Amino acid sequence: MKDKNLLGLFAKFPEPGKVKTRLARDIGPDAAARACREIAEYVLQRTSPADSGYRRIIFFAPQAMRQRFSEWMPGEVLMAQRGGDVGERMDNALKDLFGRGAEKAVVVGSDIPGLHRGIIGKAFQELDDCDVVIGPAMDGGYYLIGMKFPHPEIFRNITWGTEKVFEETVTSIEKTGLTHCLVTTLFDVDDLDDLVRAEELLKDAEDECG
Repeated sequence: MKDKNLLGLFAKFPEPGKVKTRLARDIGPDAAARACREIAEYVLQRTSPADSGYRRIIFFAPQAMRQRFSEWMPGEVLMAQRGGDVGERMDNALKDLFGRGAEKAVVVGSDIPGLHRGIIGKAFQELDDCDVVIGPAMDGGYYLIGMKFPHPEIFRNITWGTEKVFEETVTSIEKTGLTHCLVTTLFDVDDLDDLVRAEELLKDAEDECG
């Protein structure tokens, strides 16, 4: 069953001025890019499949950075993100995962410091009992979505980048006649307050290892 559970991890190359623009206004583009890289590497480590019952594919952007991603994340399976807005990119990634033989597919972001393989395993488990699983984000969006079949309709007519994303998506799921389950609410890193919280998590992890 392990090979039938596929995780897609979305990652953007940490190029100064191209990532975490809100955070960059507070700490500068170079520091924001470094923070983006450190958090992505932390999430990459914490979502490593190990024996957790799934396989992982990195959905990267931009496409021109494929070689840089190969060097940054050696040994990972890489697929380019496709689509205009984030909804199209998630929909296409899920379709790609199903195209690779997934019976359950989950996609997540790489800027969620609290994410770990236990939550991902729980998401796959929840799909035994519902059509769609979602991980709400504290800012009103979501950091995780998974399903057993493609449902492109739930990504349409969503006001991406607002605090209404989660609410509108749940409404769309219900209007489509699908059922949904939730996993833990987490935060993503968009501003300085988020970064402070993320650094505390990373420091705690270092202390545990030390």
